[in-house]
Amino acid sequence: MSLQFDPLLARPSETLCLCPRMGETDDAPSTLRLALGFGLGVLAQALALSQLPQAALLIAPRAEEIGWPLALMLIGAALASFPAALLVDGFGRRGAFALGASLGVGGGLLAAFGMTRGHFPALCLGALWLGLAQGFGLFYRHIAASAQGGVSVLAGGALAALMAPLVVFCAELAGGGAATLLCASLLQIFALALAVRAPHGFADAPSSPSSFETVSTRPPQDEGEEYATAHDRDSVKVRFALLTLAGAAAWAIMAAAMLRGPLSLALCGAAQSFVGAAMAWHLLAMYGPAALAARWPTFFPALKTLCVGLIALAGAFALLRFSASPTLLAGGMAAIGAGWSLANIGALRLLHEKGPVPPAALALHDLCLLGAAAAGALAL
Repeated sequence: MSLQFDPLLARPSETLCLCPRMGETDDAPSTLRLALGFGLGVLAQALALSQLPQAALLIAPRAEEIGWPLALMLIGAALASFPAALLVDGFGRRGAFALGASLGVGGGLLAAFGMTRGHFPALCLGALWLGLAQGFGLFYRHIAASAQGGVSVLAGGALAALMAPLVVFCAELAGGGAATLLCASLLQIFALALAVRAPHGFADAPSSPSSFETVSTRPPQDEGEEYATAHDRDSVKVRFALLTLAGAAAWAIMAAAMLRGPLSLALCGAAQSFVGAAMAWHLLAMYGPAALAARWPTFFPALKTLCVGLIALAGAFALLRFSASPTLLAGGMAAIGAGWSLANIGALRLLHEKGPVPPAALALHDLCLLGAAAAGALAL
């Protein structure tokens, strides 16, 4: 049996055991397993997002603090970016994803406690922990993208979106908002069980060197070749910065819509069932296009998909901001979800198409995206 070590995990100076356990394969976690882990995280996130704005509306001490739980959830996801990359790098995927899911279990329980007791600080702290779990879960897509499966993992969120209305309905029958947050905690337990059974640190050897490094290992023969090499490296960094900026804009608009949409629907007199259905359609629109892109990738060219997504986001957010009709508000939320999905599909493919990206760069990318999302939520 030939073993190939994942450069994100195997380090000659570390004491990490590089021997697979009996029954484990030497391959990277399958795309199906990664999609399942990502989908569980998305479903838990959806349940939390369906309750946090309304819970804050009920128990927040002041009106300007209503956006804090959602913003803290996004801030927690941003704060987890670098720890997730470092832990995957130093301790393996199993330990990193298990830690993230464990934080999600505690966060869901604490948020449910805060909601039932009317304790706003507990609700905020629980939202922060749920966000930390989301930050770890988002790293699933980068692990898969290194093996050309990133969009397929995003498609796992589409399955979660289809299940979200049923789970929310069952949670409402069981007792309402707190029961929904407890369901989010239960889903994180399932994600934890999946993480601890994942292969620890083996993967296929990368097919190309890092896009942040010089492709050729031969030293430059003259000044012209050295200049060309430095120019290529600078181009990669500029490309990375532009993709991160585009992704940050998409996440900021999406987060603002996820806070403004449900509150606007409630103020317009929409029934709770209508608000839940609007959030379900929004979530399906966020991940449904990824399932189509995974099945028919030629219909989703990366750069055009990114541009179309950003244009759709801008137009849909204008509709959401200036509309007072529940139907138009729900349509605007769905359009924002679809635009966000297209922007992420394009950005993820462009980010990884030139070769593996260093973990620190991936962490910085996610930090900028989630920081922009937190800013978008707090802006309202």
